[in-house]
Amino acid sequence: MKMLIAFISSVMRACFSFVRRLISLPGRLAGALLGEAALPPPAEDSPLVTDLEEELAQAKEQESNWKKVADAIWSWAAESLSVNQPAAIPIGLPRSLKQWMVGLTAEEVEALLSADKVAIEAHARGLYTLPGLRRVQRLDPIESWSPRPELMDPASEPFQEAICAPPLRRAS
Repeated sequence: MKMLIAFISSVMRACFSFVRRLISLPGRLAGALLGEAALPPPAEDSPLVTDLEEELAQAKEQESNWKKVADAIWSWAAESLSVNQPAAIPIGLPRSLKQWMVGLTAEEVEALLSADKVAIEAHARGLYTLPGLRRVQRLDPIESWSPRPELMDPASEPFQEAICAPPLRRAS
């Protein structure tokens, strides 16, 4: 079905292009007879084009900056979990992110670390929130996380066997 629609649309485009060229043919012939030649494009770009190029360059630069921010946040989360306390906030991050990162709990940092960097970037930009994380906002600083419970070694506990009565046999 898609191929049929694509075929029909391409045929219609070709027909309209042919009709447009056919309609413009007398004007082009008259222009050629009167000595008007097609003007070449200007040597320099118009101000609109240069403004658009500058905007695109700025957008690309901002995109790469947000990727660096996401990398820094992910690295901070990994370092914080490895030392089991909030690590030093990386310099160069926006103030809003710094004020948010100082108040994250260990569970939130784990959720942050389990997300991929594109999702971290979108969360930092405020495009959407990651599950298990509060949105980027000013949070009260947390000095240290509560210590995690120590895991007990099962070999150190006394071993008890379950005692069961032997199965009863039915008389036949």
